[in-house]
Amino acid sequence: MTDESHGAHPSHPDHPTHPAESAGSPSSSESEPTQPEACPPPPADTAPESSSPDATGSQDPRPDRGGLRRRTLILGAAGAGSLIVGGAILVRCTTGRRSSPTPTATDSPASAAYRPAYHYSPATGNLADPNGLVLYEGEYHLFHQQDGTWGHAISSDMVHWKRQGTALKHDAQGLAMSGSCVVDGADTSGLVAGGGLVAVYTSTEGGEAQSLAYSTDRGRSWRRFSGNPVIPNDGRKDFRDPKVFWHEDSKAWIMIVSAGDHVSLFRSTDLKAWTHASDFGQGVGSHAAVWECPDLFPLTDSSDGRTRWVMTLSVGANEETAGSTAQYFIGDFDGSVFFPEDRQTRFTDVGQDFYAAQSFEHVEGRRVWMAWLGNWNYPYSLPTGDWRGEMSIPRELSLTTVGGKRTLVQKPVPELDALRGKATDLAGLKATDTVTGLGAGRTVEIDLTLDVSQASEAWLGLARGEVNGKTQEVRVGVDISTGTLYLDRTDGGLIQVDGKDEGTRTDFALRRQTRYRPTGSTVRLHLYLDRSSLEVFIDDGATVGSLLVFTAPSCQEIVLGAKGTATITSGSLTPLSAAL
Repeated sequence: MTDESHGAHPSHPDHPTHPAESAGSPSSSESEPTQPEACPPPPADTAPESSSPDATGSQDPRPDRGGLRRRTLILGAAGAGSLIVGGAILVRCTTGRRSSPTPTATDSPASAAYRPAYHYSPATGNLADPNGLVLYEGEYHLFHQQDGTWGHAISSDMVHWKRQGTALKHDAQGLAMSGSCVVDGADTSGLVAGGGLVAVYTSTEGGEAQSLAYSTDRGRSWRRFSGNPVIPNDGRKDFRDPKVFWHEDSKAWIMIVSAGDHVSLFRSTDLKAWTHASDFGQGVGSHAAVWECPDLFPLTDSSDGRTRWVMTLSVGANEETAGSTAQYFIGDFDGSVFFPEDRQTRFTDVGQDFYAAQSFEHVEGRRVWMAWLGNWNYPYSLPTGDWRGEMSIPRELSLTTVGGKRTLVQKPVPELDALRGKATDLAGLKATDTVTGLGAGRTVEIDLTLDVSQASEAWLGLARGEVNGKTQEVRVGVDISTGTLYLDRTDGGLIQVDGKDEGTRTDFALRRQTRYRPTGSTVRLHLYLDRSSLEVFIDDGATVGSLLVFTAPSCQEIVLGAKGTATITSGSLTPLSAAL
């Protein structure tokens, strides 16, 4: 990806400045209570397709994702109904400002300043689900949804991406919706003599069905299989997002595909003829909306050394979770049936903007995934100009036990370390009933351990500044007095955006929180801020939160705040260079 594809960079600094002793007296936002507001009433073989850029429209081609038309949920410490999130519990509370059908002013105009520096984003158009993540002959391939086609990028390290244009366009079978890629090294399909890539995706003509495309030139061009679809639609409305992998123990290809309120599993020996094996979903997990974008993979549990299987999937926009979300299950898989070890709902990410995560295939010895940083409440309504959507950073996955609960752990991949500039040491800085400046920047990594033994609450204020006499910021904090961890963008500048459906408005200024108690008296916070996105890894990835950020581009400050005294025992603020 060349610099020309980014648009102009902001004129303000992205990298951190040296920390100040204090950012001055607390503003009104620091002195106000941080508890949630009182809950109001809830309202065919063809010529190869070259990977060249292709102009497409901006209409969302995906069928009904469900939809929430107003802000109705904070995941807080009050309310009823518990949901497991990693090792934590989400508790529901309907709260917040009500949306209206008329636009609400915002101090965050469309600007190239929101273009991420090290998160992948499209040159133009609408990016959504990651598709076909695979490592092949030393190249990582990232395909992604872009207006019903497969956009494509390649990388040698999952960090520095080069756009390749459109891999799969519309054809006689309709759109090329989400799916996956495998390396068919033994040519089990008979399509890639000598080995190659096979993509399995959802086509749409005559109803959602599963189809194949293949490449024999390292993903540079693609042909459709003449026998498409390989799994026709049987009358179901929702039948999409196939993820395929090779199951060595049973010597078969496995496909997991979303089917409305459950997932279906299929088996094949040649990627062309598929047999239904089982269904999964009845009576387990969240059924607040349609299930989408499933994945299934083994992980070694560090607690006991056993291999277990993890099934992940996303849940469309709904009132119960204030938009779309993602969940996972842990269990065993015998090649045909997935057996969950319990029926709990475990959310993958406690933030607002993490969807359609997919893991890379053909990566030996590690499991890494990426997701779309977005939400189906406001998929393409953000102030970013002619591009919309970005991917998460790649995260390495593992299993461990946290608080007696088996938990999916997510950590930033070490390849990101190559972006680091000169770090600023934060050790010894503290805040006592005020805020203390740590530095400034919008493309930074913050990694610190916080002593909260003398505080009832502590937080980081990010992308912070004064706009028209008001403080804008996004907060990540822990409230020791209530036992909660929160991600809060209620003062983030952007209040409302257009909803998914024409003529609707939806609230963007959200606060989400989850039950949390520090281990001992310290909290480990590891954050990646990249102009318009924030990814937070708590306690070495046991809890993770992702959030889009649209404070004004001039808002660059990073502060530590506390009620009582919070002290950084070790930590650093590091600028990150552009990767794209």
